[in-house]
Amino acid sequence: MSDNPHPIHLLVAGHTNVGKTSLLRTLGRSTGFGDVSPSPSTTRQIVPIELIRTETLTLTAYDSPGLENAGRLLEQLDDQTKNSRDQSQAIRDLLATPSAREDFEQECRVLAQALKSNACLAVLDAREPVLEKYLDELLLLARCGRPLLPVLNFTVSQESLEQEWRERLATIGQHVVIAFDAVVYSMESERRLYRGLATVLPDAESSLETLIQQRESDSDWRLEAATHALSEGLIEIAACQELAPANQPRALASAVDRLTRYVEVRERRMTKEILEAFNYAPDILGNALHPDYTDTGRWSLPPFSREAARYYGIRATGPIGAGAVVGSTLDIATGGTLLGAGTATGALAGGLISAHRALLRAGRKLLRQQETVAPNDTVLNLIATRNLQLITSLQSRGHASTKLLNLPQPGKWTALGDSLPTPLRRAREMPAWSDYQSTAETLTNQNKQPSSGIAVAMQSARLASRDQAREHAIARLKEHLLDTMESQAGAGSTAGR
Repeated sequence: MSDNPHPIHLLVAGHTNVGKTSLLRTLGRSTGFGDVSPSPSTTRQIVPIELIRTETLTLTAYDSPGLENAGRLLEQLDDQTKNSRDQSQAIRDLLATPSAREDFEQECRVLAQALKSNACLAVLDAREPVLEKYLDELLLLARCGRPLLPVLNFTVSQESLEQEWRERLATIGQHVVIAFDAVVYSMESERRLYRGLATVLPDAESSLETLIQQRESDSDWRLEAATHALSEGLIEIAACQELAPANQPRALASAVDRLTRYVEVRERRMTKEILEAFNYAPDILGNALHPDYTDTGRWSLPPFSREAARYYGIRATGPIGAGAVVGSTLDIATGGTLLGAGTATGALAGGLISAHRALLRAGRKLLRQQETVAPNDTVLNLIATRNLQLITSLQSRGHASTKLLNLPQPGKWTALGDSLPTPLRRAREMPAWSDYQSTAETLTNQNKQPSSGIAVAMQSARLASRDQAREHAIARLKEHLLDTMESQAGAGSTAGR
């Protein structure tokens, strides 16, 4: 790394509660920076955040208190500097005055930082009417002699007055105006913001272009990481299975309990990885992220419940509820008898569990003695749908948002459609693709030790082949999920028109 990358110090200023901290949260990809609140004067000090550090550029932005008395301060400046042409020196003289620092404490902090900065982003709430007090703030910041770039925030809102703002700003000489919504994220808006900065900081143009390229790469990486986490989790959940004696209801119920707990924990880990890909912390957002996601980092509706399937508009396959094991395969495997004992079905109350088709290959005698429980199509579709909805919404959500995700209406679309994609069907035949181990498998593996160097080599080759096939299935499933996202985005834009 270069010892002397190009440093840019950027002040972010504006009226109280226009979204300055929100803007920096989104640019810095950080939910934990500063306090975002509808209450005024949340930020009281100058707070730095390093937005980027590369070999050619360091960009540090400074959050600042809201400007509330710009008009009065301008009047005082006008009285003191009627014959002065050096407006920035007039600002310095004012800052040296004890009475000004006392009467205009917040404004003086902002102006002092403006004089130390290379440029200033003046954030404006596009939902607010164009008032003189906001224009006074721009005029005050302009007197510091630093390049000034107005940024219209919340432009996606239906209440946005963006065109009015642009027309009025042009009358005071501000023609380069950037629209950047800190709540509804757009890479194109971020690109325009940095290129707007390049127009007022021509010496940093090359470095800012490098920053744009890095941000675009980061954006692709986030989606790649999130969909990989979802695909890997789904493959492992589809592959998990548990063998249990068919004529021992308690043993079968215990097997179901172990498997359902595994699925819930595995989905929780998957969702956490998705959020981490977008730099979202579940312990910070909790219910502010998703109506079905809790502050403890769990989905409130378990994936094996009828209520969850109904909530996401997914048609359940087979009977769901007390006294039922879902899936016709189990009936076939046991010669038409569900479990052979009524008490066993009672122990499986509420479970969306199905027998595994791979058992049909194991021989009729074994099939009559043991059952394999595994998550059925409904569970896989439910888990895939709610997590893919999460990814889709996070793609267009700024880190500033503190509202629930705007999710599709239940039943509008599902991630897997009416039938499982080939990679998931293949995973059901490959229990070794899952990191789940039943009690029986754990005991068996503990007693298995390769007896020779040749055996070790053969086992290593088998594992390598298995892992390669697993990764191929994950990659194919990821392609399917990305295609689903793209088609739903296209359908949404068509509906919008």
